[in-house]
Amino acid sequence: MPIYQYDCAGCDRRVEVFFRSAKAAADPACPECGSHDLKRLISRVARVRSSAERIGGIDLDQELGRLDGKDPAAFSRWARRMGDQFDDELGSDFGELADRADAGDDPVERADPVHTLRHRVDKAKEQLGGDA
Repeated sequence: MPIYQYDCAGCDRRVEVFFRSAKAAADPACPECGSHDLKRLISRVARVRSSAERIGGIDLDQELGRLDGKDPAAFSRWARRMGDQFDDELGSDFGELADRADAGDDPVERADPVHTLRHRVDKAKEQLGGDA
């Protein structure tokens, strides 16, 4: 039962169309406007990566360049994203830092995110065998 994505020329929307069989996908119609003037898109795919690949793929300079020390909201977004992506593998508490920033605490007074990130990545690489 495939789901395909299309750009609809009739209503200028990106839509997903569910089909009960591949044969039914021969003549798709937009679920929003009913138009048959659809352009099929290539959907994104996800690739499962090992912890070593994920940790090895962290570009420290790029991540640290995203920090804006003057903007607590930007720091919170960065820390929350880092926590969502890497807290389990790095054993870090970036999610907690984001919560503190959202609560009005100055996270720079509590932690040095540059040192913390570098330290956690290096430690995780060592534990994964240094091949990361």
